[in-house]
Amino acid sequence: MLKADFHIHTREDPYDKYLISYTAKDLIRFAAKKGFEVLSITNHESVYFNKVIYDYAKKKGILLIPGAGAKIEGKHVLLINITNDDLKKIKIFEDLKKLKDSALIIAPHPFFIKKSCLGIKLEKYIDYFDAVEYSHYYMKMFQNSLLRFFDRNIPAKKIAKKYKKPLVGTSDAHYFYQMNHTYSMIDSAKNKDAVIKAIKKGKVRLVTKPLTIPVFLRRTFNLFFKRVFQQNCL
Repeated sequence: MLKADFHIHTREDPYDKYLISYTAKDLIRFAAKKGFEVLSITNHESVYFNKVIYDYAKKKGILLIPGAGAKIEGKHVLLINITNDDLKKIKIFEDLKKLKDSALIIAPHPFFIKKSCLGIKLEKYIDYFDAVEYSHYYMKMFQNSLLRFFDRNIPAKKIAKKYKKPLVGTSDAHYFYQMNHTYSMIDSAKNKDAVIKAIKKGKVRLVTKPLTIPVFLRRTFNLFFKRVFQQNCL
């Protein structure tokens, strides 16, 4: 079983670089210490991948698979095993058919309350997706019947179950403290094609634990208030 995270941002992200203090190499060193064996750096609308960073990850025991967070018709989609040339060709959801055989297509935090989240478009285009993300961003108290609305993983789980799509645990990390709460364990050989094939076949196990209140509040501050403040200062 391979410990994996397929949704991580780094300082090389052209959109969120002002929020992130660590580089791709910093990330790889940190992830290796936490026992991760497979990673994909999914910066916004940009594939950060080259031989130097791939070889560095390999030395640290990590299989690095190129990826990106694409924006398609205003909605976020995770594309794993793609190039920047591939990314430029994806303009509308129907274009995802071009990547169906080679890439792993994941629906990130689809039902979070944000304009860029897929929402009802996930079900409309469900055939184009290989997996649904289970986000780290929740607390145990959200599983209480009175607060279940705030656990936006619940509708994601329902759609994944309805259409028999695997759930993949990710961190959507912009800060190291987000990692290692929710991740995926993949029953696969340690090579790119085998990992992607295993996930598409559902040979993946979700590992997750709720964020503590302090960590959740810290993430909420970073997600909303810090982002708005820093954008206004640019």
